Amino acid sequence: MKKFLKVLISIMIVMTLVACGSSSRGKSESAASTTLSFATESKNAMYEDAAYADFDEGYGYEEEYVTESTAQSYDDNKTFNDSARKLIKTYSINAETEAFDEFVQATEERIGALKGYIQDMDSFNGSSYTGKTGSRYCNLTVRVPVANLEEFVNFVGDAANVTNKSLNVEDITLQYVDSESRKETYEIEQERLLALLEKCDTVEDMITIESRLSEVRYHLESQASQLRMYDNLVDYATVYLRISEVTKYTPPEPEGYWERVSRSFSEGIENVVEGFKDFFVGFVGALPGLTIFVIIAVIVVLIIRAIIKSGDKKRLKKQEARADELMRQAKETAKKNAENGQ
Repeated sequence: MKKFLKVLISIMIVMTLVACGSSSRGKSESAASTTLSFATESKNAMYEDAAYADFDEGYGYEEEYVTESTAQSYDDNKTFNDSARKLIKTYSINAETEAFDEFVQATEERIGALKGYIQDMDSFNGSSYTGKTGSRYCNLTVRVPVANLEEFVNFVGDAANVTNKSLNVEDITLQYVDSESRKETYEIEQERLLALLEKCDTVEDMITIESRLSEVRYHLESQASQLRMYDNLVDYATVYLRISEVTKYTPPEPEGYWERVSRSFSEGIENVVEGFKDFFVGFVGALPGLTIFVIIAVIVVLIIRAIIKSGDKKRLKKQEARADELMRQAKETAKKNAENGQ
């Protein structure tokens, strides 16, 4: 019985060794085709733990597993520190000014002093038909370093009358961590593929690994580009600034009933005055055209009158000739009658 057990145990040990050897050879032969799935599983495990990790403590991994220091880098609530969050800040500001040109110039100078830049600019310098300079405006898309954002916003508020201001903050921390994780996963896979490429024995394996290596490099560059875009959006805040020229600032507080009546009456008078001014400007602008029109009209009238007078003279001559003819006929008839009477 004991001999039988010994033989059975020996057979099991041999089978185990053979199975391990076969498994090892199988893994070596299929490493090129299974690297991506293995790295993806590693990335998923790493991201689940690192997505809520503290950026100040950092996160890392040895091969495809999360290290103990990474697992301990996040707190019990699994939230990031405020300083480590990736926040995209966007301001929208509507500002009024009575000194349009001076304020626009001062704004451009302040943007340069704060190491920012103007990404887009759209301006309107008023209408030549109305003659109103108060209709001028300028739309700016400004990119300012986050560290200087509040200073720029305060400058606009001090130099102009801000009628509307809103701030939007988008938290892209998780997206940023995800992109970093993907990038590092592709870097690991790239290193493994390069190592496998050096050990290739057949052309077919070499082609397979190089094909996958090209895909990995493409994805690696894509993730790096995504991270650069995130960094730019986070490091530089965006300010949509609309500057409008006005002759009178918008009241900052709600008006009472009689204040509204008084303001409405004053605006009515101002509108009447502006209407007369606009009419005078339009009339002066139309004078050259009106002058030419009057000259043409006078010439046409004179021509018509000359034609009418010429026609009247012709009709008068015809009537005189007709009258003379009738008189002559009457005389001849009278003469014939007199001769017949004798």
